[in-house]
Order: sequence, then C-alpha cells, then structure tokens
Amino acid sequence: MKPFVLITALVGAGLGLPAFVRAQTNIPGALPALSAADKEKASLDKHIKPILAALKLADAAKEAATHDILVAQFKALRAWHAANDAQIKELWNGFNRARSAHNVTNANAALAKIDGVYATFKPQHEKFISDLAAVLSPEQVETVKDVLTVNKVKVTYDVYLQIFPGLTEAQKAVVLQNLKAAREQAIDCESMTEKSAFFKKYKIKIEDDYLTAQGYDPKQARKDFAAKQKAAAAARKTAKAPAADGAGDGN
Repeated sequence: MKPFVLITALVGAGLGLPAFVRAQTNIPGALPALSAADKEKASLDKHIKPILAALKLADAAKEAATHDILVAQFKALRAWHAANDAQIKELWNGFNRARSAHNVTNANAALAKIDGVYATFKPQHEKFISDLAAVLSPEQVETVKDVLTVNKVKVTYDVYLQIFPGLTEAQKAVVLQNLKAAREQAIDCESMTEKSAFFKKYKIKIEDDYLTAQGYDPKQARKDFAAKQKAAAAARKTAKAPAADGAGDGN
C-alpha cells in the first residue's frame, strides 16, 4: 500500500505544479518584462537626461522640443553606425597601424577614408545642428556639443595652456578652433573611444603641423610638462608624509 500511496501523492503533486507556476507568474506587484520599445526609450532617456540637465532650460516647451530633436538624432546615429561601424573600425585600425609605423602618408589616407564615410551622415548632422539652433541659443547649442563630448574641448585646451604656457592669443585661437573642429566630428560618434580618436586626429594637426611650424617642440614640451607633474606629485606626497620623531622640535 505504501508504494501506491507514494506514487499517488507524486502524481497529484505533478498535476498541481502548472497551477502553482501560473500562480507565481501572476504575483501582485511583479514587474512585467520591458518591451523592445520600452528598452529603447529608457536607453535614449539615459543619454538625453544629462544634456537637458546641463541646459537648465526652465521652459517646458523648449525642453520638450530639444528632447524630441535629441531622440531623432540618437535614433539616426544608431541606425547609421549599425550600418557603418565595421568599416569605420577597420579604417581606424589602419590609421593606428600607420601612426605606429610613423607612416604619415598611410595615416592621412586612412583619415581621408574615414571622413569620406562620415560624409554620408553629414545631412543628418547639419539637420541636427539646424534643429537645435531653431530652439536654443548659440551658447546652448555649444553646451549640447560639449556634453556629447564630455567637455573635451575645455579639458584639452586647458592642458595645452599648461604644456605651452607661452602661446600667444592668436596661437590659442588656432588651438581652440582645431579642438572645436574635433568636437564637431566627434558628436557624430557613438563610442567614447572614437570620439577620442577624432580629438587625437586634431591634436596631431595642432602639434605636428601648427605648433611645430610656430617654432615649438611639442615632444620636448610634453616631456617637460610630465616631469613637472611628477615633481609636483612627489612634493605633495612629501608634504603629506608624517614628520619623523623629534623633527622640528628644536632639539
């Protein structure tokens, strides 16, 4: 009898299992799975939120319009990169290989090809800037560009002023102009790695071409700056170190 009872109990438990599972999936308060559209919206909002926060528009209509412009831009950007990233990645790899080999001709050829690929996104780029300018002030459009590139123009420019403290106002203007040109291309990138690559492109122009022609030695200037940074770090470390027993007590 006992085996029969055991089998009967197991069968009964098995028959009841689906109902139990169904009950678990219908627990009140359980979060439903996000749809693809919901996931895309959440991702877009994550990127848009810091831009709107930096703008501080205090105008619901302007904020809504800017939000919609950014949504359209990010969607277009994702679609374009999905179709072109494989080609772009190989071109950047070619650029890096050429730079490592000190082959300026091949490096410039790779950059020209990269610019050629990005030229197909230019109509959307121009529409994005035009749409922003219709809603925001020129200063606010600059803010959008800066947030999209994690403020690389200011950060890089400030470092240049430290590395090359003797820059004239005219030279500073050229450096800043090139960094803003880098930003203009970088806002069309999705990954931070590629944004940085465009800034590298223009830093090469600033240092190897412009500043060298102006009589500077960028490599030596960077070495000198690094040495100063190292010395300053060592001095700070020494200043924070506890004094030896009896030091400074006059004995």
